Amino acid sequence: MKSTVFSLLPTLALSAAITSSMAVANHDDVPTPVGVSAEFGQILADRAAPVSVPTPQTLQQWQAFQKKFDAPGIALGKALAEKHQVSYEQQQIAGVDTFVVTPKQIAKEHQQRLFVHLHGGAFVFGGQESALREAVWIANGLGVKVVSIDYRKPPLHAHPAALEDSVAVWKALLEAHDPQSMALFGTSAGGNLTLATTLKLQQHDLPLPAALFTGTPATDLAQTTDSWYTLQGLDPLGQRDGLVQGAMDLYAGETPLSDPLLSPVNANIEQFPPTLLISGTRDLLLSDTVRMHRVLRAADVDAQLHIYDGQSHADYLHGAMTPFPESDDAIKELNAFFNLHLK
Repeated sequence: MKSTVFSLLPTLALSAAITSSMAVANHDDVPTPVGVSAEFGQILADRAAPVSVPTPQTLQQWQAFQKKFDAPGIALGKALAEKHQVSYEQQQIAGVDTFVVTPKQIAKEHQQRLFVHLHGGAFVFGGQESALREAVWIANGLGVKVVSIDYRKPPLHAHPAALEDSVAVWKALLEAHDPQSMALFGTSAGGNLTLATTLKLQQHDLPLPAALFTGTPATDLAQTTDSWYTLQGLDPLGQRDGLVQGAMDLYAGETPLSDPLLSPVNANIEQFPPTLLISGTRDLLLSDTVRMHRVLRAADVDAQLHIYDGQSHADYLHGAMTPFPESDDAIKELNAFFNLHLK
């Protein structure tokens, strides 16, 4: 029987992704990529096929599904913190719920640094201790202190509530921290919010992070980009139609999906912090990631793009549970990038 443990890790991907009547690639017909590690190859071999999940239609249905979906992620976040001996404390910063995450040992180069995290989960899911999954991966992997923002989410709080929370926390942290020693990061919806928060900070003329990490970000909520079609059936995320699109619509509320604070690929960028982006050759958000990279490069931003062979949406995060070389490599690249750009 194929394991579903790893399906809990991707932060936009749902543990049970949606399928449809549309013809999609059969995962079993596609061989394991020849260049991947044996450990990651086993993850691919153990990967369970997506199952059908209906899209909630009412406020009560969304709330019930949100609670049910987040429960295993919360358990996993706690388990990962215990596994890596990473401590965490719930704190309210500027009236916003956060987790202050501290590794068992802070690396010498990161002693004065602070990383601020925006969790993924299709903008609707991934809150409470579920947010610890990526926060622990970074805190433990880099040896750095992390503040993870448990921002307000739909169905009760649509855009711009999440951005209001992230900006409020950032402003509060600036009172005691040098922005040149601070980074902002997140994966998937968290990658979107990392970019959108930076744009919002620019609008308020506030000091920006010294560097960003945005993993497999959803950067175009208005358009369905190419890889959503071409890679359907290879990524456990499933497809955009249905639950994922429903969550995006719920998050947007009354704001047009093309708004740059929802779809950062539409932003008119003149200046931006150095940004590292990660995706994979089986990632449904590969096109979103690639397009955002080109927007940044067109503005002469120092932007690095790392594409991992065979990886689907946020696969690098599986290293938080079971180490594998590609996840270790992502941590190495991130550490080098942040050491280059942070004081």
